[in-house]
Amino acid sequence: MTLTEQSFQESPPPLSELAKADMDNTGGKEKAAHPSMARTGALVPKQQATGRLIMHSMAMFGREFCYAVEAAFVTPVLLSVGLPKNLYSLVWLISPILGFVLQPVVGSASDHCACSWGRRRPYILGLGIIMLVGMALYLNGDEMISAFIGERDKQRTWAIVITMLGVVLFDFAADFIDGPIKAYLFDVCSHQDKERGLHYHALFTGLGGALGYLTGAVDWGETVLGYSLTSEFQVIFLLSALVFLICLIVHLRSIPEVPLRYGNEETKLLLEVTEPYKYSSIEEIKNGYLSCTDLNATNKPKKDTDASCSEVRTEMIL
Repeated sequence: MTLTEQSFQESPPPLSELAKADMDNTGGKEKAAHPSMARTGALVPKQQATGRLIMHSMAMFGREFCYAVEAAFVTPVLLSVGLPKNLYSLVWLISPILGFVLQPVVGSASDHCACSWGRRRPYILGLGIIMLVGMALYLNGDEMISAFIGERDKQRTWAIVITMLGVVLFDFAADFIDGPIKAYLFDVCSHQDKERGLHYHALFTGLGGALGYLTGAVDWGETVLGYSLTSEFQVIFLLSALVFLICLIVHLRSIPEVPLRYGNEETKLLLEVTEPYKYSSIEEIKNGYLSCTDLNATNKPKKDTDASCSEVRTEMIL
């Protein structure tokens, strides 16, 4: 039996050399990818420090603190203004209806917001202001109406209207603000930081609720602030507003956002990035992030479709 090997005229290189050459080739492609990534503005989310994630979680602390204060004081407030019992359920019904109608609209607007400050933080700030306005109305509505209206019957009617409006605004904003806060966390953090951030959110949510209910258990009318102000409800509003403002400011200063690109700049970015890389969705390009998994996947060398041309041709002569 005679064996002829046409393609084995030269001995193949060792496997170690082939592996080294493949690694050098892959490394060179990865190095070439980074300048393109810098040119197009695509960034991989870096790992966030623990302090930044704690700062980001302060919004949940302030929100839950105010929520607990409302749960503790809203019933005494509604009773004090003379709200009829058949309207109690109406107060709690309006806010979910507003959220059902407006939340998809505002959420879509947030996804396409091109503000230089980011996509989520402008809406978080706006909802935080609505929460403060709602607290001011339902905790101080009776005193506000008494300062402007002298007639007793009109005072009662308008006090009920203003208090109900404050409860509805506060509940709507407090329920709604949770979505942008979570989206803000997901936009600026890697997968590992998202898990850590959600853990801190849960921790500070529970802590804020506990302190809020504890605040409601104190008799503030017998304190220095109670004697300085006209009612206990004003003391509660002052403390709640101060806690929420501090938490909101810390949250908004926690992690910078990448502004969303639109127009010609976004089109140019899309063309430049999608030529050398493949993306699973356009959202990754809009957010300015490049997935490490996608980067590694696109850097893999393509298989040779003409492998049959380099196969060993063997003739066996019996």
